[in-house]
Amino acid sequence: MTIQQIVAKKLKLYARRRAVTLLDGNYDSIFKGKGVELESLRPYVHGDSIKDIDWKSTARTGNVHTRLYSPLRDQRILVVVDCSSSMNLPSKSGMNKKDAIFGVIVTLGMFVSKNRDVIASCVGKPDGTINIGRFGYSNNHIEKMLRNVDQSLQDGLRGNPPSIANMLDRVHTSVKQRTAIFIISDDTNDQTELKPILNKLSVKHQLFWMHIEPSSPFTQETPYNQPIIDIESKQNVDVGVISQVLQKEWDTELIKLSETRKKVCKSTGVAYGETQNTDQLLVELRKMFIQAKNYAKRH
Repeated sequence: MTIQQIVAKKLKLYARRRAVTLLDGNYDSIFKGKGVELESLRPYVHGDSIKDIDWKSTARTGNVHTRLYSPLRDQRILVVVDCSSSMNLPSKSGMNKKDAIFGVIVTLGMFVSKNRDVIASCVGKPDGTINIGRFGYSNNHIEKMLRNVDQSLQDGLRGNPPSIANMLDRVHTSVKQRTAIFIISDDTNDQTELKPILNKLSVKHQLFWMHIEPSSPFTQETPYNQPIIDIESKQNVDVGVISQVLQKEWDTELIKLSETRKKVCKSTGVAYGETQNTDQLLVELRKMFIQAKNYAKRH
């Protein structure tokens, strides 16, 4: 299936979903606050926040005045995509991870087109460099984004793309304007090492982490149809039994890592979601938007 077909399919699919309306309703709450640009001044009214009082105007006129801010416009969304080679493999449940990535980008792209916001991608290259694309909102721009992400994922098979930690470090130093940052990854490393950089980013930006189910490293088929021999007993080993034992331990470890990741995200104010199939994407995105709304209310 070509990227154009994927875009057309996803656009039609999500445009018909009633859940899109629910997501749109929570969209503005991604960003904290009521605006940053001063729009006008008006006399103080009982109930106004003391923080919004303009003391210079108050001192000059002798009457208390409150600052009014214009709402945020041209909100920015940056999608940080893990381009490691594992993203080209199907997940444990058989989900195509590229479809999940494209689904998130196309869904966010629909909000961008509707609300006249802007979106860009951050991808890693096989030589270790990091590319943050331009922000835009048109359908052509979103399609170019998808092509760039697709090419970066393919290139990841032939090189050593940067880690999520390095990509977030680059985002921290390069992205100065307030942005909603969506991280898409199947990383199985301990996320506690990312806590410092997530804390730094969450001070200025709103963070979202979409974790895609990782691939299974085990198989019940022997490579090249050759038997596996125990090096101590010199006896043939049933690879199916080994795979089942290791798979169980692997699943247990993944559960622990997932719990750790959730705690790290909660402590740093990162809205977190997990998906095992593309049908869950809208549901998980909606949950993440609600999380972001709750985090904004607390701070």
